Amino acid sequence: MRLNRIAFILLAFYFVFIGGSSYYTLVWPVRLLHHALVTFIFALWLFNRIRQGKGIPSTPLNLLLYALIIIWFVAGFLGLDWRMSLEHTWFMVTHVLIFWVLVDMIQQGRQKLVVETQFLLGALIILLAGLQIFSWYFGLGFTPESSTGWFAVIGPGTWIPLKFERLWLGMGVSTWMAAYSAPLAVFCAGWAMSTQKRDFRVVLWVMAVALTGVALLTFSRGGLVALAVSAIVLIVLRVLRDFNPREIFSRKNLIPLGVLAGGVGIVLVVIIVIGQNPGRVSGDAKRLELWRSAGEIISDYPVLGVGTGMFGRAVRTYRDPALADSRLSTSHNLILNTTAEIGVLGLAIIAALALVLLRHWWINWRGISDPASRLRLEVVYAALAGVAVQSLFDNFMMTAVVSLFLVLLAYSVAIRQTSPDAPSNLTQSINRAAGVLLLVLMVGYGVWFIQTDRAFLNAQRSLRASGQEALEDVTAAVAIDPALRLYSLQENYLTAELDETQIPEAIDDYQEALLLEPTWDTGWLNLAALQEQAGDIDAAIASLEKARAIDYNNPAWLHWARLSEMQGSATDDEIVQGYVVAMQYQLENLPLSDFWQATPLRQMAVAAYSQTLPLDQHYRIAAVHDPESLQSLVPDDPQSGLEWWVVGEYALTVEQDVDKAVTGFSQAIEQESSMGDYYASRARAEMTIDPEAARRDLKIADLLGTIYEFPNALRAETAIDPLEIYELRVRAVPPRVVDQNFDVILFSRVAQFDLLPAVRFVGPGTVIMQPWYEIAAFYEANDNIPAAINAYNAILGYAPDETLARSELERLSGSS
Repeated sequence: MRLNRIAFILLAFYFVFIGGSSYYTLVWPVRLLHHALVTFIFALWLFNRIRQGKGIPSTPLNLLLYALIIIWFVAGFLGLDWRMSLEHTWFMVTHVLIFWVLVDMIQQGRQKLVVETQFLLGALIILLAGLQIFSWYFGLGFTPESSTGWFAVIGPGTWIPLKFERLWLGMGVSTWMAAYSAPLAVFCAGWAMSTQKRDFRVVLWVMAVALTGVALLTFSRGGLVALAVSAIVLIVLRVLRDFNPREIFSRKNLIPLGVLAGGVGIVLVVIIVIGQNPGRVSGDAKRLELWRSAGEIISDYPVLGVGTGMFGRAVRTYRDPALADSRLSTSHNLILNTTAEIGVLGLAIIAALALVLLRHWWINWRGISDPASRLRLEVVYAALAGVAVQSLFDNFMMTAVVSLFLVLLAYSVAIRQTSPDAPSNLTQSINRAAGVLLLVLMVGYGVWFIQTDRAFLNAQRSLRASGQEALEDVTAAVAIDPALRLYSLQENYLTAELDETQIPEAIDDYQEALLLEPTWDTGWLNLAALQEQAGDIDAAIASLEKARAIDYNNPAWLHWARLSEMQGSATDDEIVQGYVVAMQYQLENLPLSDFWQATPLRQMAVAAYSQTLPLDQHYRIAAVHDPESLQSLVPDDPQSGLEWWVVGEYALTVEQDVDKAVTGFSQAIEQESSMGDYYASRARAEMTIDPEAARRDLKIADLLGTIYEFPNALRAETAIDPLEIYELRVRAVPPRVVDQNFDVILFSRVAQFDLLPAVRFVGPGTVIMQPWYEIAAFYEANDNIPAAINAYNAILGYAPDETLARSELERLSGSS
């Protein structure tokens, strides 16, 4: 018995923190382990149930759950991609099986183990959240970018940091953390109120408060809404238990009503404050666009939808490319997402499940007389209500988060059904037959996963290999799992890479791949690069138009404008607008490159774009491309932080007045103390007069994060050790990110498709790339020509528009 208890707890930890988390997608050994372990666990449980003549545990939801499983498979096989739907459906079926396992345990009187395990999981969530906070605050280095902590850099006499860290460590994503910790906080609070043991009550209240703090520090509005709704429902249920309309404002109800009003008020204020963040406003616009796209999908696929798990694929052809966010695989609304994926038939089943659950809730609630048991059931219902409301604007599909929802559901339907299954009748016969079918299904999935995982291993091997070896690995993956389109795309991608000197063949490879996946924007961009190289500019422009219709966040608009300008195939206004759109969607880089001054139309585009920017960004662009205009941008009576920054920057770089510059930057910081770029700018001014203050400001800039300043480049200027200087220069610019959203969202796998240099974004400009140029110059000065050539190649890989690097590379290659 003790061994079973330990095994259950360990499995719960595994499902929440390892196999059911994002590690399943990102770490291939976890994927293999998960398939084997889940198949074994559920096959063994089903076999034992069948051997005992029981089948699936009896609940009022069973028949509807059987219908839902059937709909998942039917919709998947008739949807957009049956192969990936089949894989997604496995997850959905395992979630239902987890629910039935939990029901089985509760019906056998083991609800204490189920509940206490949730407390242990909550304790670990709190511990991990605390570890992240301590690492961030004290610079312990346990989490990325926490080698410097706030404790070492905040001013004397203060202890509050300038910006708080969003908690994510427990679940990997802050929104997941909020979705898990919010209902669990309610759960702990309910058990604290209902237990008679003082020690347990204290511990559970501490956990409830800590989990509430975790939910708040994720800065997720969904978590806050879940907490608020749960509190409202719980207080309403408490008041309704002995409801007398005449006593609604009686003394005994004043405390709960006051708590309700105060809690809701605080949550609403926090939600409003968080919602003012520009990033939140942008995110809200994207969420609304997801909902609109879901509506169009439902209109086109009303009966059975696009297939289980296929919303992320379908939405790529419906969304507004200007609001596209390729990281999202759901509609962020459970009703819309369900209807889009499995149609109105699936939605009808979900609605019926909700009604049956509501009816069962009422029967249970009215039938329990024990105050403690009734309170606990009310708490479970309140937590479920919070989860339900949150699901209207957030969707969580990973087992790590869903597992807690399943515990709440299982408790709500099974807590009063603790006797063994009833003698054989029609319902029990159906449950036994369902158990047999699910056993066959899980074993079948297990056998199938042996093959698919073999293919996956070959595909992963191809990512670590190169040339012909990589192609052979992915070809083997295609042979084993031909229905998974990603492997065919990867095969075409690698074949084209090997055929790069044979342009027509490489073009054919991409065209073949794009017939399989027309929304692969990286494929359209690379095809355009090859078509341009082949001299077919019209075809390249057409391919770029395909890519920009999928997503504005890729470089399609940039190269469409460039080729249209070269070809004269669009009006000047259209070309200028194309360049402006390209700049708007490359927010991490201002247009500082010489590329933007190479033609009159690009100059016009930069001038038009600059007028739309905040003053400080406009000033940075003018400092590179139009220094004569800088004085006209300096405000006479600065008020805001960005205006004071311009005053300081002009004083430092033009007037050469360091003291005035420090004053200007300090005033900017006083106005906007959480802007990391202002601290880095002040550090540039302080370098010669107060190096210690400069180092402190750079640490604060690191903690707050910078966008247009580069702290490591500044550090390299004052470092002495050659190795340290080299490392700082290497890290002076942020790493180039290869977008993996297409492969991860559509296929739950990483393929590392990269853009060809000819169709990448414009780089940050020579002034920003200067540390890498210094590395190349150092190697050349020390007669290490191969290393210098590698450095210039690295610059061109990062910023293909760097003409200076290209000319230097040609010079060195010719001399060598």
